Amino acid sequence: MQEQIKREKRLEWAVAAVLLALGAALRLAAVGSLPYGLNQDEASAGYEAFALLRAGMDRSGNAWPLLFVSWGSGQNVLMSYLAMPFVALLGLCEWSVRLPNAIFGCLTLPVFWRLARRCGGRGFGLLALGLLAVNPWHIMMSRWGLESNLLPFFLLLGVWLTVLARERPWALVGAAASFGLALYAYGTAFFFLPPFLIGALLWLRKRLRPGSFFTALAVFLLLALPIAACQLINALDLEPRRFLGLTLPRLTEGRQAATSVLGGGGLRAALENFRDFLHILWQGTDGLSYNALPLWQGGIFYVFGLPTAIVGFVGSLLYRKDRPEEGPVRLALVCALLCAFLIRCNVNRINMLWLPLIYFSALGCQLLCRPLRAWAALPLAGLLACFLLFFNAYTAQLGGAGSAAYFPGLGEALTAAAQAAEGGTVYVTDWVNQPYIFALFYGRISPETFVESVEYADANAAFRRVRRFDGYEFEDPARAVVQVLHRSEAGDSEVLALCGHFAVCKGNP
Repeated sequence: MQEQIKREKRLEWAVAAVLLALGAALRLAAVGSLPYGLNQDEASAGYEAFALLRAGMDRSGNAWPLLFVSWGSGQNVLMSYLAMPFVALLGLCEWSVRLPNAIFGCLTLPVFWRLARRCGGRGFGLLALGLLAVNPWHIMMSRWGLESNLLPFFLLLGVWLTVLARERPWALVGAAASFGLALYAYGTAFFFLPPFLIGALLWLRKRLRPGSFFTALAVFLLLALPIAACQLINALDLEPRRFLGLTLPRLTEGRQAATSVLGGGGLRAALENFRDFLHILWQGTDGLSYNALPLWQGGIFYVFGLPTAIVGFVGSLLYRKDRPEEGPVRLALVCALLCAFLIRCNVNRINMLWLPLIYFSALGCQLLCRPLRAWAALPLAGLLACFLLFFNAYTAQLGGAGSAAYFPGLGEALTAAAQAAEGGTVYVTDWVNQPYIFALFYGRISPETFVESVEYADANAAFRRVRRFDGYEFEDPARAVVQVLHRSEAGDSEVLALCGHFAVCKGNP
């Protein structure tokens, strides 16, 4: 009997190792070039990491900020701080910007497996791990440097440690730290965490111990209060503050107001938000190529994801009362659904929802496949077909010629333009979203130079447009000796180089 248990355990770990290796390969392989190019948000996060390394301040001149002013309406800081070691080792490039998300995407896999295993046993743990390893949304999320993509990992880690705290009270301290860090990953955590933490404490009320509880509370408050104070400064339009060498900046517009019901609209806005969320859930995509492909090419979690998640959640409520560990996972799903009323949804803004749904999708698959027994290979073959369809579409659309959302070839064009300009001014087309951030990124411009020379069209706008800074022009091409244009704009200009979607052209002498 003991020998059989050992064999089963060895087999479980062997299968888990294969799935973890597969998942890591899908998230790490060629992450610097697939997607090809760079999106403005990841260029922004990467440059902030570079600026902090170079001068201890962001591109707005704030020393060690808790929230980046960024475009004007803010950007979360955690990813940039985590990217600093990679930027220091590899330089400022696509690899160094994307590695933090890719690594935390890989770390999500073992945490998700251990959570599912604890809640549902060995077989269910491996099923859940397998579904997450090949999940389209999670693969795509892990492969580009959007700072908000870190939130699902820190919330998942907090949920897992909350579950462990039922038997190991001191795990609550780790959960508190993870939830506190989540507030720096993405501001929507401020909507998710209050109801979840209240529900989690009620779930744990009979197992709480004073020592572990008050230590966890202190850790959470130590992490949460600075960023909460920063949010309060912006909510009340107060002056920025400095605290222990850190900056609590004031944004030109609060990001919560720009992306949630805090911007106004009341009940009507909340209902519209939830309607938009249901549309995304039904369609399997929000139409943004960097978040999810069309449903028939994978969507968020394949065509079977939503129906199996519904089956799994209902099954959890009705048939798994003997699995109390599943309570926090159900609670996380409910809290995320409540957030859909508060947030102007797209796939990344509501990203706290997808891991709980994948968990219940795995549970639904388990419940539906049990009667198949000898035919269990059929669902596995269907999953493989879905994955191959997604993988082919993803590599074709975001690799190769690339997606316009990542401005393929722009980095090479800016490098060629800087060389051709020989110290003169370079114009960058406004066909690019926020072109100045790419000039900063690929030019490795010092933040001091940018702060001293930048000229904004409106320094108080929610999305500040840069007219020019030292060596670069974004408004008047006639002032530049070299121009970086989209190929469609080149016309009869003298072309010096062609790079992806862009042309480097000769400007005025």
